[in-house]
Amino acid sequence: MDNWRKLIESIAGVLDVPVGSISALSSQDNIESWDSLTMVNLVTELEALFEVEFNILEIAEFHNVEIIKLVLMEKGIEF
Repeated sequence: MDNWRKLIESIAGVLDVPVGSISALSSQDNIESWDSLTMVNLVTELEALFEVEFNILEIAEFHNVEIIKLVLMEKGIEF
């Protein structure tokens, strides 16, 4: 499974939405279940899945899926 697929499946699972509803532009603004609590769960899930750690400044920038992908790329994860 490629990393993009892993990312969107993980996000969909944490947010409890269909995988097909997740895109690069998915965000807190357009997914009702994406709130501060699910953000904590999402960060924990992504850190475990990709074996990385995010700092508070990176997490504060997680406005949409594309930004999360870019931060992961900065950590050496290939997409």
